[in-house]
Amino acid sequence: MTSTNWWPSSTQPSTFLAPHLVAGGAGSARNLAPLLRNELHIDGGKVFLAIDDAVDAAGLISPIADSLKSSGFEVVQRGGFGAEPVDEIVDAAAAEARSQDVTAVIGVGGGSVLDSAKLIALLLRNEGGSADWVGAVEPGTEVAPLLLIPTTCGTGSETTNIAMVTVAGNKRSSVCSGFVPPVAVLDPELIASLPPKVIAATGMDALAHAVESLMSTQASMLSAHASFHAMELLIGNLERAVAGDKEALAYTLWGAHLGGQSLNAGVVLGHSMAYSFAHATPMPHGVSCALALPYCIAFNQNIDSRLAERIALALTAGKSDSLREAAQEVQDLARRIGLPTTYAEARIDPSRSDELAAYCAAQYPRPTNPEGMDAERLQILFSAVETGDLDLAFSATA
Repeated sequence: MTSTNWWPSSTQPSTFLAPHLVAGGAGSARNLAPLLRNELHIDGGKVFLAIDDAVDAAGLISPIADSLKSSGFEVVQRGGFGAEPVDEIVDAAAAEARSQDVTAVIGVGGGSVLDSAKLIALLLRNEGGSADWVGAVEPGTEVAPLLLIPTTCGTGSETTNIAMVTVAGNKRSSVCSGFVPPVAVLDPELIASLPPKVIAATGMDALAHAVESLMSTQASMLSAHASFHAMELLIGNLERAVAGDKEALAYTLWGAHLGGQSLNAGVVLGHSMAYSFAHATPMPHGVSCALALPYCIAFNQNIDSRLAERIALALTAGKSDSLREAAQEVQDLARRIGLPTTYAEARIDPSRSDELAAYCAAQYPRPTNPEGMDAERLQILFSAVETGDLDLAFSATA
């Protein structure tokens, strides 16, 4: 085993986005009024509260809304965002927010709700609907004041400049620096009752963010710093969090947030594979990311050897500097926490493998992936998923 000290180029141009303020700690979501006044400069009036229905049903939204009302704010509350943001639902919520003349948007939920809140904040200050704002919408696009509170430990959406939305059946991204909120709130009380399967899926999504962003050709000094710390927290705590350890779950929440910060560099092939799997069979995003991550590692094995060693050491908790062993560890971790590792376990028809490879190459190219995503090599990679054959996956780019 060798030691390595890889870092991205210190001279390559880069930018790094993150919330101006991150408030953490138990009960922090019940103290939003000072943040609205001091950080967003909103002193009263109507705020739009986009919520996750399951979190509301658990009784966790009422204390947040009540604290806002007792502090002089009027709350316009809206749920119904579902598991994935869909343009029609987001646009309807934005229309309601416009009609109510709200001054700020607060999102409380998983990635679907937080991404929806971002788009609602965008549409409050701009014409059209979500489908009109797909792609990069810089520069100069104004976004209404935004405060985001995650209730899962995976997406990191509360710190990213991306909002995903499904348009005409296909997942699309809207990219805007204004989507990075001035304020994010990390309250472990809001994730304390998460079911183990949700912790597992969202935690693996966060791990995918950390690993993939390191492989991106746009990785920067700060995104890499966030990636390495996120991997340390997630590898050290995710399995215990799934098993019910509340302290480990709180650390996993912070790992997910740092994974979100690493997304300044963008994700690579793994997320393209994940979208393709979900296109074949609807599944939670974190589940598809967990299925894809070992194969993404295999396909991108030719990255700088020092980076490969450092990723491997992080993913194996210092046991190995081999990417092959790291990919195996990720696959084994997914299996141990109850996530699928093959087409059969994910209920995907293996006869669609070549079709999915072509779909991935055509619909979700990643110019920042360190390896070219040509359909021929992707066919080998996708076929490896049928039986979980990591040796075959590594052969695609050997």
